[in-house]
Amino acid sequence: AHLVQTGLMAAGLDLHDVRRREDVLDRLAAYVRTHPGAGPVIGQGWDERDWPDPRPPTRAELDRAGRDRPVYLARVDVHSAVASSALLAAVPGVETLAGSGSGDLLSRDAHHAVRTAVGALTTDEQRRTAASTALMQAAEQGLGTVHELGGPHLGPIEDLLRVRQEAERLGVRTVSYWGELASAEAFDRAAAVGALGLAGDLCIDGAIGSRTAALREPYRDDPGLGARYLDDEEIAGHLIACTRAGLQAGFHCIGDDAVAAAVDGLRRAAEVLGRDAMIAARHRLEHVEMLAHGDAATLATYGVVASMQPAFDAIWGGPGELYEQRLGVERADSMNPLGTLAAARVVLAFGSDAPVTPLAGWETVRAAVTHHRPDQRLSVGDAFAAATRGGHTAARSSAGRLAAGEPADLAIWDRVPESSGPDGLPRLSDNAPLPAWRATMVDGRLVAGRWG
Repeated sequence: AHLVQTGLMAAGLDLHDVRRREDVLDRLAAYVRTHPGAGPVIGQGWDERDWPDPRPPTRAELDRAGRDRPVYLARVDVHSAVASSALLAAVPGVETLAGSGSGDLLSRDAHHAVRTAVGALTTDEQRRTAASTALMQAAEQGLGTVHELGGPHLGPIEDLLRVRQEAERLGVRTVSYWGELASAEAFDRAAAVGALGLAGDLCIDGAIGSRTAALREPYRDDPGLGARYLDDEEIAGHLIACTRAGLQAGFHCIGDDAVAAAVDGLRRAAEVLGRDAMIAARHRLEHVEMLAHGDAATLATYGVVASMQPAFDAIWGGPGELYEQRLGVERADSMNPLGTLAAARVVLAFGSDAPVTPLAGWETVRAAVTHHRPDQRLSVGDAFAAATRGGHTAARSSAGRLAAGEPADLAIWDRVPESSGPDGLPRLSDNAPLPAWRATMVDGRLVAGRWG
């Protein structure tokens, strides 16, 4: 998850349910009326695909509705956004950056620069409050340990310290990653904030919805191939340097070109350092949505963790949905290959990528069990393991089991007897009720909820 961003979005404009561009502008105007001041207005969640007119709001429209406040409204995948003139004024030269040429919609480098400006306009208190809000949301989903993925394009590295300090205050565990290419300076920065590695949100590409995921063939609804942020030499060099330093390396990779580049980088690093060194590092890949035939075996061979988000399939998979619209039926049917990876014995670690999808517990497990492709569905037990032990394995920990001597990190749920299987886990069909959360304990301390 991206906890500061999740908390900032929670305090801002939730646009997931808007049905047309005018709704975005009406909601922005109402927010500005009820939240006076000069600070930035932050929103996320709009998805233009089903709007009567799919054109995103223009800069001029945001200026009027936002009363000339700095306004940042991210698309649902948070890989593109629209921004007001007041915010763009804080980014000199933004019009020269890649991703600034598609009307008023910002993507790629232009979007990253604008998001950095949003970070500079928010205060330390706001960002700490945001981290605390998101951490408690997680705890109230039965999540006792949260993986925080940071990077320069998301916010300052100090956010990792803010998250850790707020987590310590609340009693929640965190694992931190910083997404920056390996260098002596990057290693020092990671060490200073306690990051486990330079992994996770170091982006090879973008997202399918924003058409910035790097593809080998053009998008179905656009002639472009998306965007590559790292070249092959940078990917292999990053893996080699991190492995030698004893740190986890990893990348955000979604499109088939980006995932293939990550897999090829792993092979090249193994040629230099050997398989055992790669396995010991336990590198991780985020998303891994489009995987070539046979590459799952490569990930297993080098002990790579596939950190994946089953909610992506639940929201955007299936006939007529986002993947099919952007990629066509054949490529859409290859997305989010949970079953293929599990069959190859790749370690799966499930998460949410919040604020892209909400922080969730059992909903994440159910999304893996009810994948729109039957051959990619997991059993409840395997999906539950990926949502619990998988995250600990990704963090190079053996925790995540109910056993004597293990950390007393427990989630307490009201079981639903009529919908439970023989192992006591819920069946998790599409319409079955989910267990009701009761409490979350971390290291023997109750951090959320209550026993009675």
